[in-house]
Amino acid sequence: MLIVLSDIHLADSESYNLNGRRYNHNLPSEVYFSFFKEISEFIRDSDVESIDLVLAGDIFEITRSGLWHGGQLRPYLHNDEIVDGSEAETMVLKVLDAITRDERVDATLTIFRRLSEYYQKPVTIHFIPGNHDRLANSSQLVRQRVQSLLGLEVNGSVFDNQYLQYNDGKPFVLVRHGHEYDHSNFSVDLRTWPEIPILIDKSYYDKPVLGDIVTVEIASKLPFLFREYYGDESIIAMDDLLTLYNRLIDFDNVRPSNALVNFLFTTPGLSKRDVWRFIEPVMQQLLDDLAVSPDIGSNLINFGQLKKASASTLKSVLRTRLWRHGLPFWVIKTLLNPLMKRSKISNHLDVIVREECIKKENSPIKCLVSGHTHNALVELVKVENGVEKYYINSGTFRNVITSTPTMGNFGRLRSKARVLIFDQKERNPEYNRQTGWSFDFNARYGYGSILE
Repeated sequence: MLIVLSDIHLADSESYNLNGRRYNHNLPSEVYFSFFKEISEFIRDSDVESIDLVLAGDIFEITRSGLWHGGQLRPYLHNDEIVDGSEAETMVLKVLDAITRDERVDATLTIFRRLSEYYQKPVTIHFIPGNHDRLANSSQLVRQRVQSLLGLEVNGSVFDNQYLQYNDGKPFVLVRHGHEYDHSNFSVDLRTWPEIPILIDKSYYDKPVLGDIVTVEIASKLPFLFREYYGDESIIAMDDLLTLYNRLIDFDNVRPSNALVNFLFTTPGLSKRDVWRFIEPVMQQLLDDLAVSPDIGSNLINFGQLKKASASTLKSVLRTRLWRHGLPFWVIKTLLNPLMKRSKISNHLDVIVREECIKKENSPIKCLVSGHTHNALVELVKVENGVEKYYINSGTFRNVITSTPTMGNFGRLRSKARVLIFDQKERNPEYNRQTGWSFDFNARYGYGSILE
């Protein structure tokens, strides 16, 4: 039996603490224990002899850590730049240590490592790096650290960027992280490829991308600069500032990502103008930092997600520092209007249909699984000669901030997506009849209101 789990985003919970206030986005380990307990019923009632658990990327939140803002070093490095004994390697290991010091993370990883003992059947864990834990595949020491945390053989071997599940010697499931389909988070635009091979060259996975800069220099840096500008004591003492800081901390949970601006400007108890009054000096500092960074301009060009002309123009604008003359709110409001329109989370199906395993009639692969979008779903992508081919998005295992259709208001859900895939020799207990390969997919969402 194959279990796919992605986008856990086990994170450093120390960096954003505010005078003892903890901002911990890691789910309690009990959530994962409950998940695996439910699966045990499938194992008990089926003919499963062994289990493959694929952790399909963004398991460790290496990129979005406040530790990166303590110096000049940034995570948007090529994997080859993180050499043995380097400052960059030390920093990645430091972030991993900070992540695992969190008691929720430690307990969760313990559950992963003890699954064979719990199920009384052999469980093999496979780790696929995503865009947020790309650096887990950098140096040998970093890989060994990740292997140790997951209970894998500690040999420093390179992690594969995809996983194939076999049935009678033929692959029938392909698992990716899914950032491959997102051109801002992958080093090449697969929308331009006529066909996507099963094995994409590893070199494409080792490169930094535009999304790294956005995550580090904007999403994770805003709360850091906010605290630096206002001071922790002032933020705690003033309800409006504290509410706004809480909003900034939640950035990484907002889906779709183009709703971030709306999320910020719909902070409860504050008008859009009030939000901008508090945020403007912080944004000016953020833009100043971008302008003086020796790497930003060149990286924007070299990363390839922006055309050279656009990147050069952006670099020139940053150098002018026009924002120092002030940014009137009406300008911000005008810029925001297009973003306030209805938007859907992309399912990347226009790219997925280019997959070799989908396009080719003779491909034995019947199912493609990926995550990345935090939007769990199942799509029938092709039927040919009576053979069905499915795409499954493994969603996420964390809190999700969702919006109303107009993106005018936001709420919170807890997401738990389950992907179980059986080969033809394993009996799916959901069926009374014999099947070939089969899957059980469950996109679960929970909601718990705040006590009034």
